[in-house]
Order: sequence, then structure tokens, then C-alpha cells
Amino acid sequence: MKKIVFVLLFSLLVVVSFSKVYVEDGKVVFEYENETADTVFLAGSFNNWSTTAWEMEYSDGVWIYVANDLQPGVYEYKYVVNGTDWYEDPESPDYVPDPYGGRNSSFELVLVDGELQIAAPAAEAAAEKASIISGEYEFNLKAKLEKETGFLSDPVVSNEVILSINPDIENADLQLKIGASSLNYQFKVYGMKALWLQDMYSLGAFYKTEVNPKYNFDYENPEESLAGFTIFLNWNNFDLGIDLFSQNDKFKSGIFGSYSTDDYALSALFDTVDATSLVVRADAFGLYAEVDLEDFEFDNVSVGYEKEDTFSVKMKYSNSTKDVTAEAKANYQSFDLNAAVYYEMENNNFYALKVGGGYEFLESFRIGGDVYYNADEKLGYNVNLKAANEEMPVELILLFGNIIDTTDLATFDEDKYLSISMVAEF
Repeated sequence: MKKIVFVLLFSLLVVVSFSKVYVEDGKVVFEYENETADTVFLAGSFNNWSTTAWEMEYSDGVWIYVANDLQPGVYEYKYVVNGTDWYEDPESPDYVPDPYGGRNSSFELVLVDGELQIAAPAAEAAAEKASIISGEYEFNLKAKLEKETGFLSDPVVSNEVILSINPDIENADLQLKIGASSLNYQFKVYGMKALWLQDMYSLGAFYKTEVNPKYNFDYENPEESLAGFTIFLNWNNFDLGIDLFSQNDKFKSGIFGSYSTDDYALSALFDTVDATSLVVRADAFGLYAEVDLEDFEFDNVSVGYEKEDTFSVKMKYSNSTKDVTAEAKANYQSFDLNAAVYYEMENNNFYALKVGGGYEFLESFRIGGDVYYNADEKLGYNVNLKAANEEMPVELILLFGNIIDTTDLATFDEDKYLSISMVAEF
């Protein structure tokens, strides 16, 4: 009797475990909590239900597997414990019947704005289908501080609204973005895409919208500024994308290729937009290096390192303009710091630098500031307050002082402003 009770309790401990599946940095992460198992393998439609191909790693009571190259589609899976015992995911996004009278865990991987996401379960998706329209409203007010009087003058107000329409159609990624701004208050198309999605390939048309799910270059993506047709293929760790663009009534092309694993990636891009460009990038353990050739001549190189949510640093040298830029960011608990440097090698050694930081409090507010200085002895500063969190539909930023553009430190506006910016999502 005691042996039977022990077996029942042991079985209960194995079955009553916790799990979750989610997307992080474009990869699908499976977590399965089971402190009594000796081995756990992940088996499913993505690996032909192999019981030995995808071994999960154990850490602090949780078994983890990171799938690097899953493409949009519907997948079924189970966990194989100790080589023989099959268990469904107790927190699976969805379930489907299996051939043996039980059920398999299931989830659907979809592309949303070029990023992989796990679709809501059928019940939740049905409720969400009633709203396929989302949007964003942005308001900006900027007034200049007059040095002589100390009063604010010349207020400039701008408004912009963008609507995103995303029809929910199986095996398709459809989106239309339209909007209007205070420049003319006339609606125009900001971007659109229509893709047919399959397990190993996707194809379709786009307009000013990124459709390559593996694009990771600092080099500006031509898909975001042109219209075209795309084909994207994937096989194991290999990806290949081909774009045909229309630019000034002429055909342009782009070819993308990459090989990636959990720890490193090697990517290349060749396009004929504006110039004949070849970009090569290598990533490994948070480090990266990227080289850009324009018309087969060296144009620029950038290197960097990033540790998620903690620290990042990058540096870029441009051979065409003979300048160097560098940026660094760091976060520690509620504090954040950032710095940027710009240096021209052929213009009297002109330089400019910016240092900033902030402190987050009450979970919704951040107070911070920036200081700027350049070789012309121009000094600037600002203080700013930001109110935002995931539960707030509105983000508000107040700024007083110089408006400093980190992407263009060579240009500095000595005037000081009061700036109010608001972004509302709906």
C-alpha cells in the first residue's frame, strides 16, 4: 500500500509541473518546471516528434530549450521525461487531440510588424477579431525661450495619427498603415504588406514595410522606403531572402542570406538601391561587427557589444565622411546612463560629446537630463520628465533646455525650448 501511495505521489509531482512557451529576441523559448526528472526532451511537429533531437537544459528546477529558427506556422509538441513518459504542457497556449485519445500542446507562431509572436489561443483570438484596427496618436508642442525677455514664443504644434489595419487571415500576414499629420491633414498610405506564409517559405508584396524577419543590420533596410516583391526561404539554420524593388521607375534588387545558431550568426546583404552595396555582419555572444561596401569600395565599419537590458556599446567609422561616432548605454536597477561622442578626422578635428542619465521612480516616472559640449565651445543641457508604463495608454515627455539629437551631434541648436510630447496608443 505504501508503495502504491508513493508511486501515485511521484506521478502527481511529475504531472503537476509548470511550463510556458514564449518568444524572446526572435527565438521561441520553452520552459518546463520539473525538479524530479533526470532528462527532458522537447518533441513536436517541428522536429518530426524526435525523442532525442532537442534536449532541454536544466537550471534551478526549470528545463529550458531555445528554438532559434522556427518560422511562422502552427506547431504541436509534448515533453518527453526520462526517455519514456510523454506530458503535455500544462500552460500551453492551446491544445489539439492526439491520435491516442489524449491531446498535444499547440501554439501558432505569427509575424506582427516583422517580429515573431505567439498568437492568442482560439478563445482569446475570437474576442480580438472584433478589433483588427489599432492606432497611434502623437502630439508635439515646442516653444522657444527668448533670451532677452525670458518668455516663451513661436509655439509650434504638430499632430499625427496612424491607423494600422491587420486582417486576421490564416497563413497570411496582412497590414495596411494609413495616417495624416498637421502638415496637410490628408490621409496617405504609410506602409502595407501582403504575405503568404508557409513553414519553409513566405512570399508577397510590400510598400515601405520591413518584411524580412531576420534583418539585423545597422544598414538602413531598403524595404522600409520602397515598394517591392519578396520571397523568403528558410531551412534549418539557413535563411535566404530575395527582394525586387521599384525605385524611380527602375528595377532594383536585394539579396539576403544568413546562417545562425543560438550563439552566433553570419549575415550578408547585397542590394542595388542608390548604389551597389554589400553589407556583411557577424554576431557572436553579444558582440557584432558590420562592414559596408558601396560600389565595391570600403564605406564604413561598425562594432559593438550588447548585454540585454544591462549594457551596450557601439562604434562606427565612416570612410566617406571621415568621422567616428561612439555610443554607450548602461542600466542598473532604477538608474540609467548614456554617452555619445562624434569626431571628425578631416575638419580641424571637430568633436562633440553628450552625456545623459536618468532615475526611474514610482514605476511610471523617469526624471533625467543631458549635457552637450563641442569643439566650438558650445555648451547645452536639458532636463526631462517621462511618464509611461505598460498599463498606461499614454506616454508623456516634458523637456526644457536644448534639444540634442544623438544621431547628429555635429549639428547643435543653441536655442532653448519647452517641449511637450505625447503618444497615445489605441
